[in-house]
Amino acid sequence: MLVVALATIAALPMFVFENPNSPGAATEVAAAAAPERAPEQVVIELVVDASVSGDAAVVDEPVVAESSDVPAPLDPAPPERTDTDAARIVAEARAQEDLEAEARAQEELRFEAEALALAAEIAEAEFVARQALHVFLEAKQAELDRQAERARMRAEEEDRRAEAIATPGPTTTIPADTVPAEFGPTAEQWEALRFCEATGNYGAVSPTGNYRGAYQFSRVTWDWIAGIYHEQLVGLDPAEVAPADQDAMAQSLYDLRGRGQWPVCGRYLP
Repeated sequence: MLVVALATIAALPMFVFENPNSPGAATEVAAAAAPERAPEQVVIELVVDASVSGDAAVVDEPVVAESSDVPAPLDPAPPERTDTDAARIVAEARAQEDLEAEARAQEELRFEAEALALAAEIAEAEFVARQALHVFLEAKQAELDRQAERARMRAEEEDRRAEAIATPGPTTTIPADTVPAEFGPTAEQWEALRFCEATGNYGAVSPTGNYRGAYQFSRVTWDWIAGIYHEQLVGLDPAEVAPADQDAMAQSLYDLRGRGQWPVCGRYLP
């Protein structure tokens, strides 16, 4: 019953304006007076029958769904890739790969340079260590050789002295004027001569007092050599001057006349 009443009320305007003799009049007037059509609306009415007990039926609110003549827009399709785009993408990918390869190459070169520098540093340190060891061993061997030479000449001098005691007269006669060796005596040879002349004592004086110092200079010979090479030493006692001055005087005498100035102990000089 409620549905019929609602439908009757909705149709009342049509009966008021429509001429019964002109079936289409009401429709035309309504069409002319009506504004532009709005989008069609679809009214969906849900009718629920009355309950069995006779109570009024419950009608749900109408659900209105709008519709339009314009179709809903669709999602735009992605643009198609052209051959140019594909080539550009490939070129960019290759360029990126080239950059990465170059970066790796630079990093490898850096690591290689660092490794070479470290290897060179280690090699240099090892070389310096080997050189230092070599120099040390050479110096040690040279010292051993000097000690052996000193011991040999010392033993030779002791044998000579023993022979001189047992045999009257000089055991060795060296000409007074001899040619000095090109490179001169070594330190060990000079030491052997001093030991032979004065047992290495720079203040030694012979029993007669005529020969003085480690090289047993006579005063005449001393002043003669000093007047040529070392004027500041003229007139001084050979046994009282510094050992360095005595060594310089002995070297000057050797350079001038050779080992013959020490007719016995000159045997230890070249």
